[in-house]
Amino acid sequence: MPNQKMLTVRMDEKLYKEVKNKCNNQLGITVSTLVKIFLKSFASQQGVGFFVGDQDLCKLFNSWMQKRQFEKMRDGRVASLGPKLKDLYNLSIK
Repeated sequence: MPNQKMLTVRMDEKLYKEVKNKCNNQLGITVSTLVKIFLKSFASQQGVGFFVGDQDLCKLFNSWMQKRQFEKMRDGRVASLGPKLKDLYNLSIK
């Protein structure tokens, strides 16, 4: 068996239950398998490597990624306009 590492992700209980239920009921997989699929896709593809949500979420996520890339080029010295990470977390409000 190859060496393995453990990843711990903290989230609120409501989100965990929603993810677990969707994985079990709609996909027939565990949360662990879902995370592994996302991570493998992320590591093996250019950019993020997977489609995120509906069209509005996709645009928001792409805008956030572009903002992050710009900030990285500027070493975080320049504040830039655009969505913040918290905007991606607060999707249920929209």
